[in-house]
Amino acid sequence: MPIKSNLSQKLRPLMDIAPGDMVCVMGAGGKATLMKRLIREMLDEPFPVIITSTTNLHALDGENAPPVLLSEEGRAELHSAARDWSSRGAVVWVEKKLPQNMFRGLEANQVETLHTSGFDGVMVVKTDGARKRLIKAPGPGEPVIPAGATHCVLVLGLAAIGRTADERIVHRLEKVRAIAGLEAGEVIGTHHLAKLACHPESYPSRFPNSAKRILYLSHCTSPKALEDAQTIFEAVQDGIYDYLITGDSIAGNFYSRGQDE
Repeated sequence: MPIKSNLSQKLRPLMDIAPGDMVCVMGAGGKATLMKRLIREMLDEPFPVIITSTTNLHALDGENAPPVLLSEEGRAELHSAARDWSSRGAVVWVEKKLPQNMFRGLEANQVETLHTSGFDGVMVVKTDGARKRLIKAPGPGEPVIPAGATHCVLVLGLAAIGRTADERIVHRLEKVRAIAGLEAGEVIGTHHLAKLACHPESYPSRFPNSAKRILYLSHCTSPKALEDAQTIFEAVQDGIYDYLITGDSIAGNFYSRGQDE
């Protein structure tokens, strides 16, 4: 079954995200650009947005970067401050500033508390790290998904296809090799990404049952990449994901395939 031929300029509707949702993003190969795209779209609508992480978070640089609230500067008033700032647009809510333009994220229970305290916008939560690699497998205790998550989005980078599987491209290389069946020095193919997306020891088994499950293949910047995405989607067994989406997060071009179509 083909990917829908109609090109979408909006990612949020494809993921069925609405006010009150908590969107947890994980994987590798474009989490930050995906989060920035979602934030931009929601501010255009406009939805209040809180951006945070249960791991470390790179600063969201740029002329229109959201303001940052640090938990260490006043925990008692943090929730009301986060709601107040986000009502004006978006706010990044983190624990503290770290070196190299990074922030330490929050404990999962802090995220859960704010989500259940009456916040009527969207929370976007980064739940693991990948050290800027294109694909990864989850490590022990990853991803850290707060209770109440409504969406779990796994990101895998199509740009890894055709590249040699080494530590420059792959995070947690040995586990990726074991899950995806990669040999040392082998070139990464579509079937390897499909295994990473579906394997029982990979991400799907760690999604909460109540969350919408989304596979997002990033770096879909050419007809060849779209063909690769189609091949991967065809290999994904029914019932693992609710939404299969590929696109170019920077340009804003997205294609989807529903598992029930």
